[in-house]
Amino acid sequence: MVLTYYVIKFPYKVIWNLLNVIKRRRAVVFYCANELDLEIFKNVQRHLKPIPIVVKNRSLQKKLLEKGIKARVMPVFPKAVIMCRQACYLFPESKIIRIGIAHGAYHFKPFANVNGHNMFNQFHFTSSKEVEEARLIGITSGVGLGFPKIDDAFNGTYSEEVLSKIRAELNLDSNKRTVLFSATWDSSQMSAVHHWYDKLSSYTEKYNVLVTLHIWTSEKYKNVIKNTEGVRYVETQDITPYIMISDICVGDTSSILSEMCALHKPIVTFKVPVMKRTVPEVREIISSISFQIETEEELNEMLAYAHANSGLKKKEREIANRRMFETLDGRAGERVANKIMEVLPELRIEEKRTILKRKMRYNVNSNYNFLTEFIERLPEIFQEEGTCIYEGRNTIKTFKHKGLLINVKSFKVPHFINKIAYAWFRGSKAKHSYEYGMEILRRGANTPKPIAVVEIIKNGLFNRSFYISVHQEYNFTIRDLIGFEFPDKENILKQFAVFTYEKLHKNGIHHLDYSRGNILISERIKGTYEFSIVDINRLRFEKMDYYKGLKNFSQIWASESELEVVAREYARINQKDEDEAVNLLIQFDKEHKLEINRKNKWKKRLKGN
Repeated sequence: MVLTYYVIKFPYKVIWNLLNVIKRRRAVVFYCANELDLEIFKNVQRHLKPIPIVVKNRSLQKKLLEKGIKARVMPVFPKAVIMCRQACYLFPESKIIRIGIAHGAYHFKPFANVNGHNMFNQFHFTSSKEVEEARLIGITSGVGLGFPKIDDAFNGTYSEEVLSKIRAELNLDSNKRTVLFSATWDSSQMSAVHHWYDKLSSYTEKYNVLVTLHIWTSEKYKNVIKNTEGVRYVETQDITPYIMISDICVGDTSSILSEMCALHKPIVTFKVPVMKRTVPEVREIISSISFQIETEEELNEMLAYAHANSGLKKKEREIANRRMFETLDGRAGERVANKIMEVLPELRIEEKRTILKRKMRYNVNSNYNFLTEFIERLPEIFQEEGTCIYEGRNTIKTFKHKGLLINVKSFKVPHFINKIAYAWFRGSKAKHSYEYGMEILRRGANTPKPIAVVEIIKNGLFNRSFYISVHQEYNFTIRDLIGFEFPDKENILKQFAVFTYEKLHKNGIHHLDYSRGNILISERIKGTYEFSIVDINRLRFEKMDYYKGLKNFSQIWASESELEVVAREYARINQKDEDEAVNLLIQFDKEHKLEINRKNKWKKRLKGN
């Protein structure tokens, strides 16, 4: 235990207990030792009520305030503290609930002392395997639910659009591969930064060069790197997107190697001597997942080899990932938050959909909790802000927020009966869109990723509603090719039939409005197309037999020759008679068109036309 613990222990305990007698301790705080702590904690905080930040000194308080983050300076005397390191000695009262979160994946450095770990009520390692290894040396506080810091790589936060924006801001040359250099703290004697810090200029002609360093790295290295022409020095602690845009990564023994491994990047590492802080199992992991060199002279050749032969290390990366990470699903922060709420239930976010108490009710996909503030403001800003991409019975706009392009569909105010029904008895169109979207993705089909649903209640009656999703770029829709000459048309229609069967009908998804404009199409590689469905508030999740599935195509309002292509392909993959399928679909199409024309005729009569 550090000396500070013994110096402050007695006076701290006296003050804490005295304050607890005067007024029972209820505060929960987050102890922040540096900016990296906030980056690690952010994906946990999203799932909890806001937690006040405390820092050790005024210097860090000022630094955070410059970024708009308010923090109190120690000492504080809370009921509970959450931290991303082992610093329980700063809160030396056993009645305080203490929760720790690992600031790096796996133990790339030796475990901190056993007593320090066991002062925690919970200490969140990044895998159950790591918990087992900690238990072998006597650490009993361990929980292994994943690594929240890397959630954003898997939950859609860093979409291709966001990554493209980062590439543009860095002014990266699209004709060059991007190399990310990283290094651990040089004073640890386990760093390789001295091998390459002054030689980066020899790589900038061939590569886009990015550099990220340990927060404690000596200024002499930082200054040379920052002043090297053509090098982009990454100062943010949110390093995940920079790993994602890199083609090759270079490192030493830093725990950032685990994140590179999780994202399946080819890695080149410098061998470093075995030191007191060397962890044998980590040394083995690094050797297995990376291409290793001893000197900088070997680096140029190894960069080309690593990129060309990344697959050689794929199996080893998968093995290492299972050891270092519990699950790479983008939901580690949510799991950690849920575990924290077992001992601190007061951190649970209140349900925000209680009709009797609020005029606005909403539900946010937990992967997009970072958009909650935007979603809460949406009813106020929708009319004046955003870019309108469709206006008719409903309105669709796009908004750019936190690097994400967001699609918002505003449904028209319903008639009086549905105002009552949607408010109290059944789901609205917006709610169905959100819930159906989540279920479609769960079943393995494609639709824009749902973010949230917002519903407005006025005077006890349903009013406006919004369905929010990630905006999906596409090349064209079925509407653009039906009835027109279109490149590769027959191939597209065949793949459309396969998509409908394999992704929708086999998975029990019956789109009741399977019309031309509701099928988005993107060409991924020449001659291969990806399909996605929209306008999904009218769906049924039910078993789809062959005839019901075939009839579904009648809604695209196609010509007989176009229907024939679709029918034959659908029959082929169902091992049915193709000629019979053509005749059936043409008959289904005639019946559908007759029904629609009849409805339109009655609508005109009712309008007096």
